[in-house]
Amino acid sequence: MADPLSAFDALAGRIADIERRFAGLRDDLSELSGTATDESGLVTATVDATGALTDLSFAPTALRAGTDGLAEMVLEAYGRAKAAAAERFEERTEGLDAKLGAGLTDLFGTPGDFSALGRLEDAVGRLGRLDGRLPGSPA
Repeated sequence: MADPLSAFDALAGRIADIERRFAGLRDDLSELSGTATDESGLVTATVDATGALTDLSFAPTALRAGTDGLAEMVLEAYGRAKAAAAERFEERTEGLDAKLGAGLTDLFGTPGDFSALGRLEDAVGRLGRLDGRLPGSPA
C-alpha cells in the first residue's frame, strides 16, 4: 500500500481528472435521449435521460390493434427507448466510478485492512512537527 500522503495526492489527481470529464456532461445529458419502436414497428417512443417520455407516435395502422394491443405496443416501445437511453448514458459515463474507487482502495486499503491507519497517523504526526518548526506557527 502506498504512503498515505502520496496516496492522497494520487486521489486528488484522479478527482481532478473526473471533474474534467464531468465538465460539460450535464449539457450532454440534457440532450441525451433514446428512441425505439415496438416489434411491429407501428409505435415509436422517445425518452429523455431520466426515462421520461418525450414523444410518442403511431403508424395509422396501429389503431387496428385495439386498445389492449396498442397499450402493449406502447409499453414495448417505451421500454426499448428507456433501454436505449440507459445504454447511451452508460457510454458517456463509462469508467468514472471505477477510477475514483481505485483511488480510495489505494488510500484506505481493502475493507477490514486497517494497516494504513498507522501510516496515516505517522504522516499526520510528521506534518505537525514540521508545522511546529515554521516561523509564526501556533505551536
